[in-house]
Amino acid sequence: MTDREILIDDLEGFRVIDNPLRQRILHICRNPKSVREIAETLGVPVTRLYYHINMLEEGGFLEVSEVRKAGAQLERIYQSLTGTVRPSPGFVENVGDAKKAAHVLAGVLFDITRVEVETVLEKQLTGIEGTGTVARSMGQMPLDLAEEFTKRIEALTEEMREVSREHNGGDAPVFSFTYAFVPTEME
Repeated sequence: MTDREILIDDLEGFRVIDNPLRQRILHICRNPKSVREIAETLGVPVTRLYYHINMLEEGGFLEVSEVRKAGAQLERIYQSLTGTVRPSPGFVENVGDAKKAAHVLAGVLFDITRVEVETVLEKQLTGIEGTGTVARSMGQMPLDLAEEFTKRIEALTEEMREVSREHNGGDAPVFSFTYAFVPTEME
């Protein structure tokens, strides 16, 4: 995986990754794969993948990392580009509707996380070992401390990306880290 942060400017960028099949393609392509190899891993026909791969490539989430000869034909090898996905600073302004922007952003990021968490919890509940944690926490704090806490979360995210770069291509498991540290306005 070419680990980089992708800043998304509009709703379409999040819609590109708001698809379980495309999420699986990105996960599989953290190590370079051909469309044939992706299809074999997913157990789907190659023809079903081209539309999704094109969307991911055009959206900047996937790239052709190599072209190799496969028999008499040339075969493209794809690699995921995403390490962290987040809205750009101008995301809400570009969307023009804060409520719609928040709905799409929260839906995409947390739907993906929900599927990941359900999969792991199902395995853990059936006796397959795993590690990780799932929790929700709320706490009251002044804004200056919240700002400091946000910087610590960002530093932890960067540390995770650095560790991931060191172990890229190995057989270590892939971990997901999704967070939303926001003031709650639910009263």
